[in-house]
Amino acid sequence: MKKLPNSVYVMGHKYEIQEMSQKLFEDMDAYGDCSDDKRRIRIYCDTSPAIIRDTLLHETLHTAWHILAFSKGEEEERIVNSLSTLLIGLIDDPRNKEVVDFIFDKNEQSTNTG
Repeated sequence: MKKLPNSVYVMGHKYEIQEMSQKLFEDMDAYGDCSDDKRRIRIYCDTSPAIIRDTLLHETLHTAWHILAFSKGEEEERIVNSLSTLLIGLIDDPRNKEVVDFIFDKNEQSTNTG
């Protein structure tokens, strides 16, 4: 698996990305966490690349949830979990290559000028 990126920008807000320790993984019983106060995402990396990717997307969606000021609660976890799994599946399905290439086209000028 490739090294985790150092940070992610979500709607202009920078979140540091760190590897989660084995002890924290065992204590939390979770592959990742997101601290909005610390602007930090932690990901457990001693697992399969598919789980790491899904978890990073999952925690990034939590940052968006916070930034967009949606209410906290059970709905957040259910929706974020469903969306991250759906999006990773969409991106990884080879039948969607044309759509994925179109959406993530690096040759086109970005719509975000910031």
